[in-house]
Amino acid sequence: MSASQRAPIVLWLNAERHEVTITADVVGLLALLATSGIAYRLRTRPWQDPTLADEPLLDAVGDLAGPLEIVLNGRLATVGVARIRLAPGDEVVVGQPAHLRGRFSFYK
Repeated sequence: MSASQRAPIVLWLNAERHEVTITADVVGLLALLATSGIAYRLRTRPWQDPTLADEPLLDAVGDLAGPLEIVLNGRLATVGVARIRLAPGDEVVVGQPAHLRGRFSFYK
């Protein structure tokens, strides 16, 4: 299937919508941001959950500053930002908690 026939990845930064078409079967979220020209900043912090170990924290993206959460296909992301993989047709929301509370009933 050619890139023009693939469904785009829908990326939301709070209420700002971006449609990004990729040629690969999957792409990392950080790579998607970089290739889309969307600036982001990571920082490190100690995690209470040992499974997150050395995972970076998404501190800022575009005009948004933390705290930020990531919702992938209608569910809160279960892996760190460096491990999020997206495929054509996926929808990812990077948002501030106040925005997410108004958008998703599960986010309270």
